[in-house]
Amino acid sequence: MNMVKRIMGRPRQEECSPQDNALGLMHLRRLFSELCHPPRHMTQKEQEEKLYMMLPVFNRVFGNAPPSTMTEKFSDLLQFTTQVSRLMVTEIRRRASNKSTEAASRAIVQFLEVNQSEEASRGWMLLTTINLLASSGQKTVDCMTTMSVPSTLVKCLYLFFDLPHMAEAPVGPPPPPPPQPLPNQEKTAGQGHTQPELPLADRRALLQKVFVQILVKLCTFVSPAEELAQKDDLQLLFSAITSWCPPHNLPWRRSAGEVLTTISRHGLSVNVVKYIHEKECLATCVQNMQQSDDLSPLEIVEMFAGLSCFLKDSSDVSQTLLDDFRMCQGYAFLCDLMLRLEQAKEDESKDALKDLVNLVTCLSTYGVTELKPAGLTTGAPFLLPGFVLPQPSGKGHTVRNIQAFAVLQNAFLRAKTSRLACMLLDAIGNIYAAEPANYFILESQHTLSQFAERVAKLPEAQAKYFELLEFVVFSLNYVPCKELFSVSVLLKSSTSHACSITAVRTLLKLARHDPVFSDVLREVGLLEVLVNLLHKYAALLKDPASQQQPHNNDQADCKNNTVAEEQKQLAWLVMETLTVLLQGSNTTSTNAALFREFGGARCVHNIVKYRQCREHALLIIQQLVLSPSGDDDMGTLLGLMHSAPSSELQLKTDILRALLAVLRESHRTRTVFRKVGGFVYVTSLLVAMERSLCQPPRHGWERVNQNQVFELLHTVFCTLTAAMRYEPANSHFFRTEIQYEKLADAVRLLGCFSDTKKLGPTSVFPSNAQPFQRLLEDEAAPGGCAGDSVCPTLKHCSKLFIYLYKMATDSFDRSVGRRTHGTLRSSV
Repeated sequence: MNMVKRIMGRPRQEECSPQDNALGLMHLRRLFSELCHPPRHMTQKEQEEKLYMMLPVFNRVFGNAPPSTMTEKFSDLLQFTTQVSRLMVTEIRRRASNKSTEAASRAIVQFLEVNQSEEASRGWMLLTTINLLASSGQKTVDCMTTMSVPSTLVKCLYLFFDLPHMAEAPVGPPPPPPPQPLPNQEKTAGQGHTQPELPLADRRALLQKVFVQILVKLCTFVSPAEELAQKDDLQLLFSAITSWCPPHNLPWRRSAGEVLTTISRHGLSVNVVKYIHEKECLATCVQNMQQSDDLSPLEIVEMFAGLSCFLKDSSDVSQTLLDDFRMCQGYAFLCDLMLRLEQAKEDESKDALKDLVNLVTCLSTYGVTELKPAGLTTGAPFLLPGFVLPQPSGKGHTVRNIQAFAVLQNAFLRAKTSRLACMLLDAIGNIYAAEPANYFILESQHTLSQFAERVAKLPEAQAKYFELLEFVVFSLNYVPCKELFSVSVLLKSSTSHACSITAVRTLLKLARHDPVFSDVLREVGLLEVLVNLLHKYAALLKDPASQQQPHNNDQADCKNNTVAEEQKQLAWLVMETLTVLLQGSNTTSTNAALFREFGGARCVHNIVKYRQCREHALLIIQQLVLSPSGDDDMGTLLGLMHSAPSSELQLKTDILRALLAVLRESHRTRTVFRKVGGFVYVTSLLVAMERSLCQPPRHGWERVNQNQVFELLHTVFCTLTAAMRYEPANSHFFRTEIQYEKLADAVRLLGCFSDTKKLGPTSVFPSNAQPFQRLLEDEAAPGGCAGDSVCPTLKHCSKLFIYLYKMATDSFDRSVGRRTHGTLRSSV
């Protein structure tokens, strides 16, 4: 570290005592006075030599001092700055004059690089002095600007792009021996002896670091940027950051970008913006990036990163440069660049693509004019309760650049991979989430509506797309009608079960979120689309062989199983969604009517017989029965139960349980039950179960599970009881038309009762009532569960008496206590 300090002309801290500094400052003043007021006329060469002698002294005095001390202690600082600046400009021009760019760049670098001895490092000493002066404030910088230091250094920076590779750089002659110190001159750091020689690569890196440091310090003020514009050198920086250069000169291109970024933050005066506009600097950048075959996409992203900083800072004061970028097709170029990076396989390109998407996302917030929502939502057909159109918060996250956002949108529409599509959806999601007003500002772009068609071809992006749709509803409290219409089109044409599953899952969430979506989904055509999906599944159930061709390998079988599972999952989601859409008093009538018109009712009745979807189908039918025109649906369901084979006990039980739920819920359905012959249908089930409880079972009942028999019997008595609850007309109808005597006959024919009508004397009585108590407490228990110690026939009879008792006392839905059990025993 000490060696580097001495190379840079800065003495070590322990060598700089206050006394040494005071003596050095006096010597500096005397030398400068001799330069300004020579006893005799001095030639230019003599003046330069005199100035070169002053540089080590200046560096030693002020190298470690705060910048403000230069002005305080050295009153001739501005004159000194003028002399040093003139010398720097002159030396550079000498080496660049009448030379090729490569020769000029090599000569300038050799002059400026640190060398083994101070005499051979004059350029380095001059550069370190300029570096110190650039830190001393506005007046000094203005003085250096007047002497054309900024424009000269920028020209050098541009020339350095042509530097040969360091291994090819010729080795100069050995440096001459260092001069002896002048009389009365103290030795300065590095003077009078040679320094350890740094490797060439380290010397070049040191030069690059100090060189860009000077330019950055200068460009933190406005005057250097204006001087660059006045001298027509500012466009060199724009050209430099977007031009190809050999890999060994890439640090110089990055330096140019750093300088340009500094100008964008501190030097964008009206004149500078006007110059950039008139010289079409942005068009030059875009053209360079577009037309160069030597630039990799990764390099172009790095170039645009620097350019985007300039666009950002300029947009705070003027819209001019953003308009220039648009006019030179800059946004179209960014879209094409994303698509190029999408096809690249390298990991670096993937990172570059992510960086580019982030840069464009930020670019969408740049602009002078604050955009506001267009107000198109005031005429929206559906609004959620409490919705208020959000206004921009002014926190820097509001979209102000529609063209930049369009880059993200167009890139998505042209994307070939899910990777890019996911990045873009994440970016758009971040824009929506950063500012609630952004979605409404961008509503006229119809972003999500246009994306719906593309999503079907990008499997990995589908979940993210529908998450965005859910965000609009759940976070923005808005009904996206146009987007939902696009989803209906997507579902209508989709051939991907996975995509359809994701879409319908979102629709189910929306339908459950607020009742208004029952109307919304109907009006955008989704009710019809869902019914059509139901029809497709019903057709599949009728002809499963057409969907599953025989294969001779495990891979094909596995694929078929996956498809079948997806079809079932989609059908279940469709039916769940339809169930929700058919709920609610305000929309049931309209939705149920359309559901029937689209053939949904007939379809759902036809698939009840299939066990895999029966539960979901019956939930839909329940809502149809509860709707104002549900009479036919109840009759159809009862007819299906009646026509089912006697062995289909589970089907009959499931149908009765579905009816039982609606009978308990609605007075109207209990009335309809009577009108459509429900009592007759249900009672006929008992008749059809004749001899089902014989011991041992026979007449085909030996193939039936006894559990199912008792489940059906229990459900029959529950249904009859619920149909008469709070309904005097139904009770009267059952008593007079069905008649309890006929019910008793049907029960007697079940097979567990004997034909004897009188009790004979018996000397055997049960010694333990516990099994019968368990039968009472577990009313739905089949024959093999509670009361295992009781013979089957007696157990069956006991269960039937319990069912009849509960029917008589309407206590199927009540807990059974010990008192009730005792009453039953006394009754028996």
